[in-house]
Parts: sequence; structure tokens; C-alpha cells
Amino acid sequence: MLNNVWADNADTVSCAYSGTGALKTDFTRTGKRTYMGALRDGRNSVERYVRGNFFDGERQDSIDLLLGAYRVQASRPFAQTLSSEARALVGTIYVCLFMLAYAFFYPRNHSWFGISNVAFVGAWCGVLCLVFCVVRAKHTAELVNWPRLVAHPMRPQVIKTNASIKLPIVDRWLEPSAQSARPSGKKFA
Repeated sequence: MLNNVWADNADTVSCAYSGTGALKTDFTRTGKRTYMGALRDGRNSVERYVRGNFFDGERQDSIDLLLGAYRVQASRPFAQTLSSEARALVGTIYVCLFMLAYAFFYPRNHSWFGISNVAFVGAWCGVLCLVFCVVRAKHTAELVNWPRLVAHPMRPQVIKTNASIKLPIVDRWLEPSAQSARPSGKKFA
């Protein structure tokens, strides 16, 4: 009984700071690590990543406001900070996902594997991949939901970290000048 109370307490505290239940509560409750517990932890980890990067700015702002780290002024700290290109890219992602869902639920010629439906899905997947590459290359740090009231010391480091992520295949595709600058392997006499 004490283990269940302890695990429930861990879930409550974890929901307060991360928005999801605690990890490894199956081990706390039963003393064994289970397959379903590992799947639940994986789901919680993905949810924490998404919440922490895209939905947590307002939560941190409310904590800063309640703790007195920010003094309310007549300014507008919540003004839109996304560039028009980033807003257009996010809109394009929504359109691509809608078109892919449409192709799934209403396939052309009533066949998912017909040539017209495969071409339709392939074209929209190509557009979606291209948009993701552009977002990754130019707008990663801009689309993260940062706290806006107080300048936190981690913010510049995260921007530098996001900008330095290397994806070799995508980087070679996005930067053709880097390929042409490489030596071709020929030796000059």
C-alpha cells in the first residue's frame, strides 16, 4: 500500500512540473519493470519533450509571475514574435497534414495503392519533408515556445544547441556548396 501511495505522490508532483505522470512507477508499485511500464514511460517521455519545447512557455511565465521574478508593467510582452515565413511554414505543415489525412480517408479511385493516390500522397509527403528541412535549417529556435516575461540564462544556450544539431544526409542535401568544396580525390601532379 505504501508503494502505491508513493507512486501516486510521484505522479502528482510530476504532473505539476512536467505535465505528465512520473517515470518508472511500475517498478515503484510492483518491484518489477514491465513491458507496458516501459511503453508508458516512452509515451510520457515523448509527451514531455513536446510539452517542454512547444507548450511550456506560458507555464514558466506563470511560475515567474507567481514567484515575483517579473513585475507587471504596461508593456505587451506577449506580442507575436514569429516571422511571417515561420507562420507560413507552420500553415503549410497543417495543409500538408490535412491533405494526407484526406488521401487516407478518401482515396482516389477508391484504392489506397492506385497510382493517382500514391502520386498524390508522395507529392504531399515531399512538400512536408521540404518544409521540415527549411524549418530545421532556419526556424528551429524561433518555433520553440520560450518563456517571454523573464530572460532565462538557458535560452541562448538552447538556441546555440538547436542551431548546431547536425543531420548529415539533410545537411548535404541543403548545402550543395559544401559538396562542391570537398576535394574530388584526384591528385595533381
